[in-house]
Amino acid sequence: MDRLVYEAATSGDVGLFRRIKDGDELPDVLYKKTPKDNNVLHIAAEFKQIKFFNDIPLEYGSSLFWATNKKGDTPLHVAAKVGCVEVVEFLIEHARKTLHHMERGDEESGPADGESQNKLLRVKNSDNDTTLHLAVRYNHDEVVIRLMEADPQLCCFTNNANESPLFLAVRKGTPSIVHCILKAYEAGISPSFQGTNGVTALHAAVTQEQLKDKGVIEIMVSKNRHLIKEVDAIGWTPLHYAAFTGNVKATQLLMESDSSASYILDSSEMSALHVAAYAGHTKVMEELIRYQPDTCDLLNSKGQTVLHSAILGGQGKVVKFILRTPKLTGLINEADEDGNTPLHIAVMYKKVEIISILTADHRVDKAAVNKKFSKAIDIFLGQNSEEQGTIDSPVLHQLGSCVGGPFFQQKISADFNKLETSEKDTPGTSATEHKRQNPQSTSNQALKRQDTKLVVSTLIATVTFAVALTPPGGFKSDGEMALSKDAFFKVFQFFNFVTFMLSILAIYNESTPIRISSIEIATPESLIQYSIGGLLVAFISAMMAMTPKHQRMLSLRKPFADKPLGIVLKIIGVFGLVLVLMHVISTMHRKLREKQPTRLSTV
Repeated sequence: MDRLVYEAATSGDVGLFRRIKDGDELPDVLYKKTPKDNNVLHIAAEFKQIKFFNDIPLEYGSSLFWATNKKGDTPLHVAAKVGCVEVVEFLIEHARKTLHHMERGDEESGPADGESQNKLLRVKNSDNDTTLHLAVRYNHDEVVIRLMEADPQLCCFTNNANESPLFLAVRKGTPSIVHCILKAYEAGISPSFQGTNGVTALHAAVTQEQLKDKGVIEIMVSKNRHLIKEVDAIGWTPLHYAAFTGNVKATQLLMESDSSASYILDSSEMSALHVAAYAGHTKVMEELIRYQPDTCDLLNSKGQTVLHSAILGGQGKVVKFILRTPKLTGLINEADEDGNTPLHIAVMYKKVEIISILTADHRVDKAAVNKKFSKAIDIFLGQNSEEQGTIDSPVLHQLGSCVGGPFFQQKISADFNKLETSEKDTPGTSATEHKRQNPQSTSNQALKRQDTKLVVSTLIATVTFAVALTPPGGFKSDGEMALSKDAFFKVFQFFNFVTFMLSILAIYNESTPIRISSIEIATPESLIQYSIGGLLVAFISAMMAMTPKHQRMLSLRKPFADKPLGIVLKIIGVFGLVLVLMHVISTMHRKLREKQPTRLSTV
């Protein structure tokens, strides 16, 4: 396209037409195109130059009005896309005049079938979008109004994605455009509700927050009641979508119009009540049950109830709602097709909060077994089999102490399967030798942790032992410790001794746990922590003892300067001893309290 022609179209310079009329320019320049096959009217429409349309000579412009670019867009498509109402009105009027002249036989150009107005307005581009599709997609409500007034049937067409203008308007959440399209009913025309993947405009409307309280859903339901039961590609009705998004008002409208929609199951046989439970919308559940109480008996493809669904969605508040609703009492222990009760599912999917909620209700059967003869506690122990013997979890106490036989059967079977595998992998070797040659990864990790603890404990014991033999300050000529009368040195001696004893206990406890009445009184980790703390105090005390008295901080010197020194040291020692004893006593008390409920018995 010539540069001067392009600039004239973008700026609206109508002087170009005078130059053509005066013979200074050839008419052919108007038919030049850009690389996208846009002509001068496409460009003028894009830049909203209405003057260019008003002044173009009809003998040149008529054929340009019907021209399309590489995307199949006419100048009217471009004007609708940019929202230029003036150009849209001009082209609609031009099409009307063309039809009038064709009916009189005065026009030779344009479509030969005499329906130029509708032809122009209904032209589809390469995506099968009409001008109304583009106006709706880009939220140009004034253009939508003009197009719907000129040809209301534009709302009946769909594009390549099966999207109708009404579906696009609803998905965009523009109430003014939605109402404008719905006015087609006043002209006796039913707009298309179709959308992508079987989703209709009603499906989309119940999910749009912007359309609440706008009367859109009411109009749709009143005009097309059959849409209430329309399903999309996954079998969801508009009621499923309302349940999923928690739209209580839409749920009420749909149920009032046709409550039987609540019995429709999707491709996974999930009802709207299942979906509401999974998404955590108790108010929607209340409405569904109020209209159709027996929907709580609906099961999905796995035979699961709405309580199972709530647990899978991790919705603790829905579980509480079901537990406190008398009508739903029958769901509390109902099993699915695999025999799993809601408690089984909660444990299986590790929903800790929901396990607490369920086990706190006396109606929940903790001893229920599934079709594999496993209780909920069996599943929990199976998930934590690597930690067997050391499990200290609130979940274990909540589930009870009674373990089913299948857990022990599975444990024994697993151990013997490992033994058989070991023997097969290394013929001629014993199971003990094979385990020593090929330890499990978890055992390796445990051994590494144990080695680390032993190294740390041994280092602490070695350091404290060495320091005890070679104390800070050395010895006097008579063999007495040089700093034996220093208060800080006495603190150092006490904590060095305590640290040494704790590290020795940690080394011993690593191989043979210290127990009183079969109760482990302290773990190696805690002993090492105490010994490190004592080592820190001993180090600080030694540093202070080695510092000349005149350089010590006044606040630290005064408390130990007078006779009550022995009393102060005794208080420090007793205080340290009390801390250790308090930990031992509290540990024993906790173990005694937990010993009874955590004892596993076979039933």
